[in-house]
Amino acid sequence: MIKGTEDTRYAYVNGIIRALEARFLTRGHFDRLIAADYGSFNTILSDTPYVGQNDLSGNLESEELSLRSFFDRFCVTEEVGYLIDWPEQLHNLKVKLKEGGEELFYAQDLYTVESWPEVIEEVARFAVEKDPFVLSTNLDRILCAYLYEISTFAPFFRGFYEMYFELENIRSFFRARQFEDNREIFKQVYLPWGRLKLGFFLDNLNVTQDQLGRNFFNTPYVSLVEKGGAYFEDRNSFLRLERLNEEYKLAYLAQARRMTFGVEPLFAYYKFKMAEITKLRQVYLGKLNEVPVEDLKESIPDVW
Repeated sequence: MIKGTEDTRYAYVNGIIRALEARFLTRGHFDRLIAADYGSFNTILSDTPYVGQNDLSGNLESEELSLRSFFDRFCVTEEVGYLIDWPEQLHNLKVKLKEGGEELFYAQDLYTVESWPEVIEEVARFAVEKDPFVLSTNLDRILCAYLYEISTFAPFFRGFYEMYFELENIRSFFRARQFEDNREIFKQVYLPWGRLKLGFFLDNLNVTQDQLGRNFFNTPYVSLVEKGGAYFEDRNSFLRLERLNEEYKLAYLAQARRMTFGVEPLFAYYKFKMAEITKLRQVYLGKLNEVPVEDLKESIPDVW
């Protein structure tokens, strides 16, 4: 296990987090939600924080605001605050530039990212070229550079973001494989802060799925590549790849549960809780839109 920061200022809140983690939804909750009709959701969630409103969507938004308030109250490590703030700020900026609705915004009062010189340059480029793909790709790359730089203050965070960038590259790799000009597309979206280098991905863009598994054998992601790729070939769907991607991230964060001190448990709790809210919203919207039960089951990460 990676050693934590051992910051004793977090001893009190980490005790609270241990109690809060006991209230996470279980796999059983999700299995019952997926099998039931929407009218049964309140009954199934009666022993959880998500009961109490007829509108589950509104309750999920309330939980998000409560979670953010909890994080802001106890996080006294500036770098970790930025790791949470910056992606939400960038999301809000994208929504504004693409003229999306206010309901898509995160509750943010600060807009540090809008003052970054690289972001100002990209916004100016977008005003002329009006290409949302280039805008999103370039802003994401700028954000990731800042996230990597600030994450180096502690091994747990650097390890998490190196893994995060590698997983994002694998997601982009599989999508790029579907296009004729896959090399140029992948070069545009590749994030250079992981251990898997650009040349490795480019060399594998056009190999068969069977060979792909062998070529990734010496990486931590061979299982993800084999199972996610095989599922795509069989179903023409990235559902399993996305689920396995999320499981890798959550499994890494689960290390923080064994830390008594340090900011790591607070960061991990925030990420786990947001993932839970996302999963619950996914099932809720899936039920409303009659998504097949098997697809909903496949989308739920198996990390508890």
